[in-house]
Amino acid sequence: MENQEIEFQAKMYAYAINSATKEYGFKKDEGWKLSLANAAEKLEIEQKYYPTVSTQIDSKSLLQLSEFVKTVLNETPIFAKDPINTFGAQHSDSEFIIAYNPIRVHR
Repeated sequence: MENQEIEFQAKMYAYAINSATKEYGFKKDEGWKLSLANAAEKLEIEQKYYPTVSTQIDSKSLLQLSEFVKTVLNETPIFAKDPINTFGAQHSDSEFIIAYNPIRVHR
């Protein structure tokens, strides 16, 4: 995947997170936690937390996408106060970036 495609996908993912923040009425002290996950971990997170925002990419491009996502999101007001330094644990079979709010448990 080319750099431009990865950068575009990172911007679209950041847009989705910003939209979800407004759509679900996050307060100023609420935020997102981002993790790299495989399909089973993604399903587990989706069953435990709501809302979630995820995107899938091949594992070769995942690290590059995660770096672009960090850069783009750290420039947005949501993450400016508490910038993303790292993602949750990465496994060799990770293929998703998933964002969730650890305070908002799925009921």
